[in-house]
Amino acid sequence: MTFRITRVDDPRRTILEVDGWLQVDGLAELERACGDPSAGLTLDLRGLRQADEASLAALRRLRAAGASLVGLSAYLTLRLGPASAEQQRGV
Repeated sequence: MTFRITRVDDPRRTILEVDGWLQVDGLAELERACGDPSAGLTLDLRGLRQADEASLAALRRLRAAGASLVGLSAYLTLRLGPASAEQQRGV
């Protein structure tokens, strides 16, 4: 299974739903869809089933740049690791 990115209409921020298996060969498409993560980006990852190490690193970079990651499974949350203290406080 590959992955799919769906843009959700929201006037306040960019919301992208990511479904399937995210692998290194799809990262360019994900990063292109994300644009500037500090400009109010939310990645809804409820449908994300698996991510390889390169994809996890990309999600960490997006989170560090200001993207909000929501809906992660417990397993992927564990693999992704904790957010920085500033991100946890919403700074």
